[in-house]
Amino acid sequence: MEIRSNTTGLAAGLSAQSDVDGREHCVVAVVGTYHADPDGQLHLAPEQHPPTMCDVHHGDPAQTSVAMEHDFALRKPATDVIVVGKAVAPNGEPVTELPVRLEVDGRSKDLLVIGERRWVRAGLGLRPSAPVPFTEMPLVFDQAYGGPSDLRNPLGVGADPAEGQPLPNIEDPRAQLQGPRSRSAPVGVGCVGRSWDPRRAFAGTYDERWRAERCPFLPEDFDDRYFQCAPLDQQFPHFRGGELIRCVHMAERSVVTYRIPEQAPPVSFDFVAGRVERRAVLDTVILEPHHERVRLVWRASAPLTKKLTDLRGVDVGEQPLPARDGIIGYRRGKPVFPGIAATLRWLAPRRDRPRGGR
Repeated sequence: MEIRSNTTGLAAGLSAQSDVDGREHCVVAVVGTYHADPDGQLHLAPEQHPPTMCDVHHGDPAQTSVAMEHDFALRKPATDVIVVGKAVAPNGEPVTELPVRLEVDGRSKDLLVIGERRWVRAGLGLRPSAPVPFTEMPLVFDQAYGGPSDLRNPLGVGADPAEGQPLPNIEDPRAQLQGPRSRSAPVGVGCVGRSWDPRRAFAGTYDERWRAERCPFLPEDFDDRYFQCAPLDQQFPHFRGGELIRCVHMAERSVVTYRIPEQAPPVSFDFVAGRVERRAVLDTVILEPHHERVRLVWRASAPLTKKLTDLRGVDVGEQPLPARDGIIGYRRGKPVFPGIAATLRWLAPRRDRPRGGR
């Protein structure tokens, strides 16, 4: 099982993934790395980064949130838009707080980024200290509201206030913490953890019945929405191209704009029994505005047979038309054909030829 050809100029990889019924699928991820110009037009980066094979964290995997998940989820019902970046003060001038905004195709999300604060003693109670000025602040869930007791963001801060403990650096400007007894909701623009609420509800039920009847397969009530890693308000109907994205106060340039290209790479799965043609779907957008860069991930899949060797290869992108004799290329010195019918046509006259010496 391999990618036999790739004419897109993008990176591509494949993996086998199982569905709820335990059937394996070949999942192909086509990944494009682009730079955005000041007008938002995207240009292929000189170096195309390969698909991500495992989750990448912001630091120690045991203590930090995920920056990018691997690129081989079986399917995503919607398009995730993720920001891997930071808040950047205009002109490099220190600020104590800074509004940032993510605009996606007419939908806006506003966050308030605040300098470092801690709970300090005030009479018989606690109050936030004055925020420390900053010029840059990571936009990570580790610095949003949460804590070990909050399953919405167990890596966050503020849910268990005590003297000397930090407050969140990232808040909803409409629902800021007012005191140690106030509660808030975690807000951010990065990946939501696989085991966090509300995402984990889509993972299904792993009880005694599952252990006895289905383990190690997924439970019957597994929901594909579990594969979505973006916050709910950063999930969109599948992008088709032309969508406009703006990131405000996330780079030296106050506004970084991205215009999503109209592109859907074809993916052809060449099985012994015939070809399965797909158009890859753009379901993951990873923005890095401080680098004026974006990674776009298109996905396509096809169910596998019991014999993995029945999948002879995968072709990504538009392929050249077969030559008159049906040969589309060579592998290990042997001709490669677009399907079994072309192979048989090529073999027929050669079988009928008289062999030398007889």
